Amino acid sequence: MGQDRALVSTDGRYRVEAGEVADQAEAAFDTGGHLAGAIAFITQIGAAGLAFEADHTTYGTYQELSKKLSVALRPTSRVVERLRLIKDETEVALIREAARRADMALGAFLADLRPGPSERRLALELQSALVDQDVEPAFATIMASGPSAACPHAVPCSRPLSEGDMLKIDMGARFEGYCSDITRTLFVGEPTERFRAIYNLVLQAQQAAVAAARPGLTGRELDQVARDIIAAGGHGNDFDHGLGHGVGLQVHEGPRVSAKSEDVLEPGMVVTIEPGIYLEGWGGVRIEDTVLITATGSEVLTQSPKADY
Repeated sequence: MGQDRALVSTDGRYRVEAGEVADQAEAAFDTGGHLAGAIAFITQIGAAGLAFEADHTTYGTYQELSKKLSVALRPTSRVVERLRLIKDETEVALIREAARRADMALGAFLADLRPGPSERRLALELQSALVDQDVEPAFATIMASGPSAACPHAVPCSRPLSEGDMLKIDMGARFEGYCSDITRTLFVGEPTERFRAIYNLVLQAQQAAVAAARPGLTGRELDQVARDIIAAGGHGNDFDHGLGHGVGLQVHEGPRVSAKSEDVLEPGMVVTIEPGIYLEGWGGVRIEDTVLITATGSEVLTQSPKADY
């Protein structure tokens, strides 16, 4: 297409939305769908080749491209994602506002939290609190009580919240296309000594990783900061996911912050820092914030209080 041309390919259902970006991209409409429009455009301009994102293109799409285009197809990986790694000032401002509104919604929800409602009902109430902040959920809210909290991405169920339960809440807001992501874990009633110990171990790991986050560090190195603390506390095998991920137009994007990530942190990147400990049959604790990498370190964008146990 050339570096000076961009295309949005869709069908008539999204004609209005496509028109809203007319100053940035051309629009192609085809009753056969977005892929048919893209194929027609590529044929029209006489492109010699087509690069596609191998991580996101389905095999069926690849087959259709191969069948209907006589150009060379070249697989690429994370080309678009790399363009979004570093956020500009406008993007940071939108993520900051998404974080602020998520904090407001979570605070309103926790002010009315009480035993009795099911996880599903509580998740709905939290989503309603997001609507009150004029935002939509950035993803399906995780509301996991008691043993359900042992599942990192538990789906809310009919289990009622009871006195003596732990409650893990993972939520985020989407504001003008940009996301925030936050997790808080709390105890309903007087926490047990076991919960206190595990909660404070996760909190220590999370705070240490936030303090260590800075430009020049790889995702693997930052992950190791939190992982070493949790391992020293005897729960190394119970922290079985990466420390975090990038946040932007998608709630999960680059850079990756995990034990295998060689992504290098740079100013303007926005990531989550979210260590956790999960014990089957007991429950789990995760504490997460959305964090901006700055020129000299990091800034926590999600400001909801963390419980003091």
